[in-house]
Amino acid sequence: MRSADELAEQAGDWSLMRLLLARPSSSWRKQLLAESTDTVDPELTSAVQMAQAEGNDYFHEVLFGADGLLTSRESDYRFERDRGAVIADLEGMRERFGFSWEGTEPADHILALVGLMAHIVTLQAVAVRDDRIGEALYLEGIAEWLRRGHLAWFAEQIAGALNATQVCYLSHVAHALEQRVLPAGERGKPARRPSESIRDHELKNS
Repeated sequence: MRSADELAEQAGDWSLMRLLLARPSSSWRKQLLAESTDTVDPELTSAVQMAQAEGNDYFHEVLFGADGLLTSRESDYRFERDRGAVIADLEGMRERFGFSWEGTEPADHILALVGLMAHIVTLQAVAVRDDRIGEALYLEGIAEWLRRGHLAWFAEQIAGALNATQVCYLSHVAHALEQRVLPAGERGKPARRPSESIRDHELKNS
């Protein structure tokens, strides 16, 4: 298992990716600079630098808006599963782990999923730091379930769409997302694992 510091760094990178994909606001650029101070990922560092000049509200709406160019919801790729079931899975996960989503995006939106991953990894880092190893292992399983059971279903398509925009900072985010969700051996393959029940990751004696 990774150390608490390594996990905290990972959680920070997930949080930074979420912010990079969010709608630019008046404080967005300053937030990016503040949140990027601890990252060692060159893709994310470059994304933050490029976003200072490239990020704008109009482009975000064209890409992520209701009629945007990017299909940004997991359920739009899950033809074998009802949208309500996908959302119920994720909303149950939010409630269970105390994740409060401040955005307006639905639970299966890429922004919400990346934010949820940052939250889960943060909880794991705290558990490791407090020497609650059983809880940390459980959260590690939850993070893996979120990656393989949800994000992997559409991360490759999202990354491809971001790359196709030819906007430099989004291309860097696309590469960072792929590296985390689809390790080298899994890229180019559809994520064919159906979403698993959260109960499958319960600790046997919890």
